[in-house]
Formats: sequence, structure tokens, C-alpha cells
Amino acid sequence: MTFAPINLANLPAPAVVQTWGFDAIVTARLADFTARMAAAGIAYDTGALESEPAVKLQETGAYREGLVAQRINEAALATMLAYAQGPDLDQVAAAFQTVRAPGELDPSLRARAQLAWEALSLGGSYGGYRYQALSADPVGLADVAVYGGEVPGVAAGEVCLVCLGATATGVPAPATLEAVAAAFPRASRKVNDRITVRTVQPIPWSADATLVLAEGADPDAVVASQGAALAAFALARRAIGGAVSPSAVSAVLAYNAAGLVWDVELRTPAATIGGGPFDAPIFTGARIVWRRRTTP
Repeated sequence: MTFAPINLANLPAPAVVQTWGFDAIVTARLADFTARMAAAGIAYDTGALESEPAVKLQETGAYREGLVAQRINEAALATMLAYAQGPDLDQVAAAFQTVRAPGELDPSLRARAQLAWEALSLGGSYGGYRYQALSADPVGLADVAVYGGEVPGVAAGEVCLVCLGATATGVPAPATLEAVAAAFPRASRKVNDRITVRTVQPIPWSADATLVLAEGADPDAVVASQGAALAAFALARRAIGGAVSPSAVSAVLAYNAAGLVWDVELRTPAATIGGGPFDAPIFTGARIVWRRRTTP
């Protein structure tokens, strides 16, 4: 069975992280201060005065209380694989027997740490092969897919490692492919499989579209916003086996929370890009123009 890592972005927010607000803390501190003064027989009724020294003292205390609350929140998140960053992530990944490679970014280290348990399999699991391959060059690789004989084009008893490079074209550097192959010497292969390493088949694609804008929309701002959304979508679909359909591109360009995009006239892509087990759709850019909606 193919190992499917948990999508960390879909996990619920941790309950240990508490929301706080400066104004709420000030209000609570003033209420407590007023109650304590009343208990001491002193009527305090000038809390509404911004210049009142007691108010300034409570605001100062509230600021520092907020800093402490935020520090507690950040300390809690630093212990979690989904949220830890930088040196904190190094510490979390170490619990998975995974060390950051020189120049490796957080998303890569986080993904490898999730796969680390798979590498313990003595039978050569899909996730284990993927972990070993990614660990061969975490900086030069964007992803690795592991296929067996269930995929057309892969012989029975063969393990095919398809590599997506962290390059503009998606094609890994020759040195990266060599490093992946060297990570599986025959003497240490878990089930003595025949292992082949190949590059992904990049499928370049671009978008050409007209945004039909509602009245009042700032064309330049909307075009820039929708272009950024399309670039983010393209990056998410830049994966081995990923696919980009015209309907998906249109949906990304059409979505605008303020309802400023009335319609999208998409010229390219005219057909689905990628989708094959060895393919990866590689976004090369977009031409996005606009026109106003024609009203009756």
C-alpha cells in the first residue's frame, strides 16, 4: 500500500494556543483593580480617563501580559511538526531521526520527517524508498514518486523512482539523479529490488485569459490579485502526477471574495495538462487582461 502522509495543513488548530487581545486584558485588569480598591474602601471611578495613572499602569501590565501569552503560544507551536520553524523544526525532526541538509528549507525537512517512520520498514515500503530518495538531495529535489509493477511501464519486481527537480524546468540536475541512485547500493537494498531512477516528464503550460470585471473594480489590483492566486494554484499542482484542467484554472481566476470578477474568458489551457504517473505540469506564466462587464 502506498504511504499517504497526513496533510498537516488540514489538522485542527491546537487547543493549547489561546487567543488574546490587548483591549480585553486592559478591561479585565481595570475591573480587577476597581474591585480591589472597593474592597479596601476606596471608590475608584476614573478608569475612563486616558490620562489616569492607574489606567497607564494597567495598560503597561496588559502589554507585558500579552507578550507572555504570545510567548507561551509560540513555545507550544514550536514543539509541533506542523508549526515548528527553523531551529525549532530541527529539534522536532531530530525526534524522527532526520537532520536538515545544508540549504534545506523547512517544508522539505517537515515532509521528510513525516516519512521517516516508513524508512524503518524491513520490506522496502513505498514511503521508505521515498524518504531515502528525498534524503539523497533534499535541496535539489522537489518531490519523488515511487512506483511498482502496478503502474504501466514499470516491470514486475522493479521499483521506479521518479524525480521532480527543484529547478525552473522541473528536471533534476544530473548530480541529483546520481545521488539518488547512489543512495540504494545493491548490498543494502531491503528486498534486493531492481531500482531505476528517472526524471519526471515536465509538461509546460501557461494561461491566457480575460477577466470580465464588475463596475467599481480596480483593474490593475484585481489582475494582480488573480495572477497571484493562479501562481499559487500552479505551484500546488506542480507535482508528479499532478493535473491542471481548464475548469480549475477558470475557477481560480474567477474566485474573488469581493465579487469583482464577473466572468472569465479562458483561451488556454484548452485541455487538461499532465495527469500521467510520470508527468508534472510546470507553469511558465500567464497573460491576463481585462474588460468591463457589458450591462444591458
